[in-house]
Amino acid sequence: MHKKQSLAFLFFLLAITCFPGNRMNLDSLFFNTTYFQMKLDSLYLGQFRQALRNYEPENKQMIATATPVIRSLSDTEIEQQVNSVSSVIHVAYTPKVKEFIDVLLFKKPEASCLLLTLAGHYVPLFESIFDQYGIPHELAYLPAVISVFDPGSSSLYGSAGIWNIMYISGKLYNLEINSMVDERRNYTKSTDAAAREFKDYFTIYQDWTLALTAFITGPAVVNKAIRRANGKKDFWSLYPYLPSETRDYLPAYTAMMYLVKYHDALKLQPLQADLPFTSDTVCITKELHLRQVSKVLDIPITTLRVLNPQFRHDFLPAGQKSCILNLPANYGEKFRLLHDSIYHYRDSVVDASRQEVMFPVPSIIQHEPKIPAGKSCVYYTVKSGDNLGAIAARYHVTVNDLKTWNHMKSSMLSVGQKLIVYSTQHTGNNPPSKKR
Repeated sequence: MHKKQSLAFLFFLLAITCFPGNRMNLDSLFFNTTYFQMKLDSLYLGQFRQALRNYEPENKQMIATATPVIRSLSDTEIEQQVNSVSSVIHVAYTPKVKEFIDVLLFKKPEASCLLLTLAGHYVPLFESIFDQYGIPHELAYLPAVISVFDPGSSSLYGSAGIWNIMYISGKLYNLEINSMVDERRNYTKSTDAAAREFKDYFTIYQDWTLALTAFITGPAVVNKAIRRANGKKDFWSLYPYLPSETRDYLPAYTAMMYLVKYHDALKLQPLQADLPFTSDTVCITKELHLRQVSKVLDIPITTLRVLNPQFRHDFLPAGQKSCILNLPANYGEKFRLLHDSIYHYRDSVVDASRQEVMFPVPSIIQHEPKIPAGKSCVYYTVKSGDNLGAIAARYHVTVNDLKTWNHMKSSMLSVGQKLIVYSTQHTGNNPPSKKR
């Protein structure tokens, strides 16, 4: 019976992670080649599909030109090329690295070239920040693997943003994280925090491979792996003792570094796409909803979200302090000219969003409800990164149960919100201990 319950819970957990409406990602459970392919598919077929549409013939021709070159590669040639990569990370050709290279070159070459497109824009920004802290430039390619440059990336253990930074780490490195703003999703500020975290781990280990591993898994995990490996500190000696859900990030990173170095020789080039990379910035001093900007300036709200990923609920909580709003290039002056019209624009969506943000419906009713038979009442405090799916899985209940018990009309949660949970699972209110 116990095995059946365990299997049922596993299938439930996998099911809720596979629906796009849930924000719980499989990378928090197990990072492997299958999951990496899923991330690449999501990037290429979903997130950037519209941006690629106008250049489909050119991009297909480029892939067609590269395909014979890629297929002519032998395992021996790939091994020699990988081992020739000069890096501060201990790069080595292993069967696990080969699996990720197969994904990038043979299974998902179009998505791999889209990664090169995104890297061409974001990596120079990351490198300029890394220069301030003495961080090797090649580490700027890590987001290509851990988040595929998606600032909306998040995990079951509470990490978020392009660098998959944990809530505690974000607070430690002075990022603003609350129910309205999450600077782990801001490209510039999260990269600055990541650079400082890398520097601190290098100070501890005096080795960039171990610093990178600590960034991914947490320093406590690295220290434990070193002890279990009898003091050995090279990554492949530690590999068997690292958590299975996170240890394959470095082989994937090695494969990405191989692609970065050899893509020209393989005839693989960055894809052409209509992407809002250049932008204007304006200073916002009053509360503002992205929909107000979208409607008055005729900018797709999806574009505004891409440019301003740190603002939850599409709402800029300016007031006591200002907020920076990123706009597509050449829209800064238009914003200033139509400033009054933007702030005065109202419709039902804007009003409803402001009402929900400013006056959230209390999630706990005032009287003590009747406890279901065989279960006890637990009060759970929502933390940054939480979602109903993860909380339901934690207590072995359903999302609908949580909504019913707490009189919730939507799945939106706020940090600090109290939830009533009726469960036989007494798991407490502490977050998981693993870093990612």
